[in-house]
Amino acid sequence: MANNVLSGVTDDQLVNNAFNRAGGSDVEMMRRLKDTLEAEMRAASALSDKIHRLNLSLLLYTIAIALMAAFQFGAWLRDLMR
Repeated sequence: MANNVLSGVTDDQLVNNAFNRAGGSDVEMMRRLKDTLEAEMRAASALSDKIHRLNLSLLLYTIAIALMAAFQFGAWLRDLMR
């Protein structure tokens, strides 16, 4: 990446410069915004993957409990029929 001359400028200064149309600082502000949004999208995607795995695990546990309950119900019915 090229040496960025605006890397020492604060975000507030960039916003003020862009608002005042002071030059190329609006490009730097947009670059920082893009980088921030990309980082947020990566974090949201990682969280979404974790939630998906948790939902899948809960579904499998629910199916296992339902199968155990069905087995118990079948055993109870069998005992009643004897």
